[in-house]
Amino acid sequence: MSFALLPEFFAFLGIDIFVAMSLLTCLLDDYFPKTLPYIFQVAAIGGYVHILISKEFLTLFGDQMRFWYCFIYLGVALANVIAANVYLAIIRKKWTLAKIFSCMVVFPSILISVFFVVNYMGQIAELYLIQIAMLFSALGLGASITVLLSPKFKKYWRR
Repeated sequence: MSFALLPEFFAFLGIDIFVAMSLLTCLLDDYFPKTLPYIFQVAAIGGYVHILISKEFLTLFGDQMRFWYCFIYLGVALANVIAANVYLAIIRKKWTLAKIFSCMVVFPSILISVFFVVNYMGQIAELYLIQIAMLFSALGLGASITVLLSPKFKKYWRR
């Protein structure tokens, strides 16, 4: 059974990314500024307000306009994920943590977002593209878990 995605799905995906980033920056509060989780929460609330307001203008805006402003919101959420990774790597000089963060958060969130955007645009012609995306996501997650559970990494965190 086939179903069509609504453009607001991308806004909900962006909201989920902002909420997840808020939780991650709370857990890693030693490495991020203390106000950053609250900024991510305000951005998620802004996404809900965005959807509430866009509901009133469904007849005024067409599908293309709704897609573009929801897509831009998702792009802002992904840009914040990438910026948090760059902050860890360059500003805080936590290269190992930035590598793990990129494999466990940045790479899967970008892959999932690209998958849904391409699916919405109707450009997936073959099933192999989905399989390749899921394979790379699983490999990135597996590599980051392997690094995280290695004895060398445990000794690094104990210091």
